Amino acid sequence: MRAALLRITARLTATTLLGAAALTTAGTLPAHAATGTVVTDSGTGVVIRSGNATNFGSVGTQPNGPVQIDCQVYGEPVTGKFGRSLIWDHVPGKGFISDAYVDTGSSGLVAPLCTSNPRADRAISWYAARSGSTAYQGLCEKAAENSFGKDLIWGSAKEDWNDAVARGVAHAGDVNPPKGALVFWDLAAPYGHVGVARGDGYFWATSVNGAIGLAKLPYYTNYLGWAWPNF
Repeated sequence: MRAALLRITARLTATTLLGAAALTTAGTLPAHAATGTVVTDSGTGVVIRSGNATNFGSVGTQPNGPVQIDCQVYGEPVTGKFGRSLIWDHVPGKGFISDAYVDTGSSGLVAPLCTSNPRADRAISWYAARSGSTAYQGLCEKAAENSFGKDLIWGSAKEDWNDAVARGVAHAGDVNPPKGALVFWDLAAPYGHVGVARGDGYFWATSVNGAIGLAKLPYYTNYLGWAWPNF
């Protein structure tokens, strides 16, 4: 009798485990994930990209209608059906779509921040590849924008920071910026200074020992805080 019961228990346990595995491979989302609805004027859906910016390659199209979102990340701002948004939604097993085309019921985050930020990785790699260069001395804002594939957005780092303050998204005084965030200082009046956070308490910027370099925050005096790039 005991041996029979053990065999039945083993079969039930195996069935339970197989069922759980099947649910996982079927793409069931964790409890903290979210859903939304893709809406485009063309009706053809939104481009899925390999990263959180329009200069990342297309890996498919997410059709209009319901979409699963397992995490979200800040990236290149896009203007779409639901206004202008810096948020990108990650579609499980596919890639990133701009939240500007997704109705989630909110203009903010509705899912956890993604652990991956491809656009930030590119920006950090841009600086690392130019470590020790003096080509951008006196052009800190240009360096920050160029690291994200942009140029001539703001006239100075201080203008960039003031924009974040005006939009209510500046994290004043916070010395723990996430990877890819811009970090600002009130230096070289009236221009200010800006760099890109590495996400571990360090940042890349110009004028680190007179050149592009890596340093630990706050490094300079008059640290202002951080904000996600609005470009």
